[in-house]
Amino acid sequence: MSASTATRAGSETAYAMEAAIGRLLVAGTWIAMALIAMGVVLTLTSGVDPLAHGPIPPFNLRDVPAAIVALRPEGFLWAGILLVIALPIGRVAVAGLGFVAARDWRLALISGLVLLVVLISIAAATSLEG
Repeated sequence: MSASTATRAGSETAYAMEAAIGRLLVAGTWIAMALIAMGVVLTLTSGVDPLAHGPIPPFNLRDVPAAIVALRPEGFLWAGILLVIALPIGRVAVAGLGFVAARDWRLALISGLVLLVVLISIAAATSLEG
């Protein structure tokens, strides 16, 4: 295989990966917005005034699935918010794996460092919460 053929094959693989990631991001965004919209509709139909300055339901990841099954608005709202946060993090992780597969160690390292910063930020935020 010549160098130009290998480069073209690598470019086609990178393009296919970017296209797949793009489709997943679009689908994930639509799902997140649907979850948030469902939470808003349930909030409004349950008689809760969203403009009232009452307490915000606390976030507990373990409670989200049960809240969704019980059709409580906060479950849908938290799930949508989590998905909005997870999508770009997942995109960096998948791209990092793609860089490793392509043996592009510089970009793989950068992706790993970005994920490390995000994980440290999440850990710091959750330790400040409790």
